Amino acid sequence: MSHQNFESAPSAPIVPAPIRRPFYKKKRFVIPAGVLLLGIVLGSCSSAGKPVGDSSPIASAAASAAPAEPAAQPAAAPPSAAPAPAAPAAPTVGTPFAVKMRNGDVARITIVSAVRTDAVTTTAFATPPKNGTYLLLDVLWETEAGKTSSNPLYFSAKDAAGRKADLNMFADNQLGSGEVLPGDKSRGFIAFDIAPGAATVMISDPLLQEAARIQIPG
Repeated sequence: MSHQNFESAPSAPIVPAPIRRPFYKKKRFVIPAGVLLLGIVLGSCSSAGKPVGDSSPIASAAASAAPAEPAAQPAAAPPSAAPAPAAPAAPTVGTPFAVKMRNGDVARITIVSAVRTDAVTTTAFATPPKNGTYLLLDVLWETEAGKTSSNPLYFSAKDAAGRKADLNMFADNQLGSGEVLPGDKSRGFIAFDIAPGAATVMISDPLLQEAARIQIPG
């Protein structure tokens, strides 16, 4: 009768089971998780540093598509008014001035001097002035255009109060009457019996219409 050998066969060495690390400690999980966390942190910082308008692509697109407002144009300066033409200077004693005598004829007259005197003649027709003084004008008459004629009756005067003066027709060397050809001259005196002070002398055309006037200081 055979004996069964109940001795147990040598057992294989017991190998301890490998210890499984938690998944969050494994490198293949730790490294990607760290990278992901770092990306989230950097993204948050970048978003916090940008203006709200820049973080919105729709707002940026709308801003770029909106037309730029034109710059305000400076207000145009109002056109300056054209200066009015200067009025011709008034005739003065010692300065020639033109007098239109109708039909294109123009006389060139100069009141060479204007003096106050008590007598204008040494003849028997001498009379004292009734208004206080005589205004004696030394007149030079020339023809500037066409043909003109000098005449003492073309001259009249009034005092500062507007009273008409009396023309004395007996002054020595009185201005002659007659035609003055171009290039010729006529010169003589004209006397007015007038009150002292400033006076106005008027020159008329052949129709005795006033054509010019000159102020005589007092």
